[in-house]
Amino acid sequence: MKVVLINANMGQKERIENEAAWPPLGLLYLGSVLQLEGHEVKVIDNARERLPLEKLSARVKWENSDIVGISALTPTFKQALKIATLVKEESPETKIVFGNYHATFEFRRLLEKYPIVDFVVLGEGEIVLPELINALENGTEIKQVKGIAFRRRGKVVKNPPQELVQDLDKLPFPDRSLLEQEYHSELVGLLGASGKFTTILSSRGCPFACRYCACSAFSRRKVRFRSPENVVAEMELLCSQGYEEVGFVDDNLLLNRKRVEKICELLRARKVKLDLWAEGRVDQASAETLRELSRAGCRTIYFGIESAAQKVLDYYGKNITPGMSRRAVTNAKKADIENVIGSFIVGAPIETKADIRETFDFALSLRQMDFPQMNILSLSPGTELWNHAVEKGYLDEEKYWDVALPAVEVLPSVLNEGELNEMINGFYQEFVRRPSYLISQILKTLKSGHRMKILLANLRSETGLRSIGQLWSG
Repeated sequence: MKVVLINANMGQKERIENEAAWPPLGLLYLGSVLQLEGHEVKVIDNARERLPLEKLSARVKWENSDIVGISALTPTFKQALKIATLVKEESPETKIVFGNYHATFEFRRLLEKYPIVDFVVLGEGEIVLPELINALENGTEIKQVKGIAFRRRGKVVKNPPQELVQDLDKLPFPDRSLLEQEYHSELVGLLGASGKFTTILSSRGCPFACRYCACSAFSRRKVRFRSPENVVAEMELLCSQGYEEVGFVDDNLLLNRKRVEKICELLRARKVKLDLWAEGRVDQASAETLRELSRAGCRTIYFGIESAAQKVLDYYGKNITPGMSRRAVTNAKKADIENVIGSFIVGAPIETKADIRETFDFALSLRQMDFPQMNILSLSPGTELWNHAVEKGYLDEEKYWDVALPAVEVLPSVLNEGELNEMINGFYQEFVRRPSYLISQILKTLKSGHRMKILLANLRSETGLRSIGQLWSG
């Protein structure tokens, strides 16, 4: 069958350039699996291409597709529905399948409200979607396909769940040739990679239960690992395809220390030369593991620090302390990782202005951290905080089921979204304007060819220049 897989964009409010969007790795895995089954696959990353709705639906019609699969997270869900509506109007016989986090957690409302949607894939799709498509192609009973939801005689039917993919090594590598653009990593609008960039997933799932994250619910709190040999084989392939920078996008990369160190050992032994991005929890950022990552080519690491107030960390269910975050940053710099980025969240309902100021001051005190990313806490389906807001009556789930909401606009809070944005903008100016920070970053850039390439890439980019200006001016 002919299958078109679409990664939805955010709509008209999204930045037009969007030149730094990361590739839709999940759709590339699906594309590889479906091609092995003999299906013809096209991938349209509209978060990158940003085709207007009419052009996108015309392209789908031109492809003469039998199946259109649409992937959407909460921020892109409304646009995904608009895409599906127009595709169905142009091609009524095409079956429309929704997937990813938001559709998984809101399948019932999705199917009840939108008859244009024929099926929802619940959770991971590499087993489910091929079985669904083969059933449609062969005219077999849909009721036998595990892991989907659909309508029958006007009622929503949820089939039994499909088992998670246990042996990740058996999955084919994502077929990146299905994409038509090059990608770059991004942080607050700044390009983080100067060369050809892609992402890689070496494991799936997370055993933790942070209240703002839907990962544990999506993965059923089950973690599965690819073997180090399988991961490095894919990275060797990426090297041969001209990729220069690769970012790990695991739910929890550093969970298994020995496995990470084995991957690094193999990369060095096989002389795989890639600039690596990594993400990790601060309580797993041992000096030894970070040293091995650095020796294997890790240039950038991204830590979830979240807050300096222990009561806020406890509210999030994060199970870390500010001391762990400080130690992780120190360990990363001792390991000679060039770029250490901290992710913070403000806007917890229990948080005061003084608590947020404490977090800002903590970020300023982490002098070895190269950049902080400040985020406003949001609620989305699948998270424990969303469920809490519904149970307490703060959130009308029916009214807001398809949007991500700032927590401060839903739960009883001291601050509102406007105040938070004003505080964050002021903090960024304070952070980047410090003479000691400016001098240290200039010296680091002059000493690092990698940093210099990234700086030049941003100066050549309209988006990068604009983001630099916004950070400086607020």
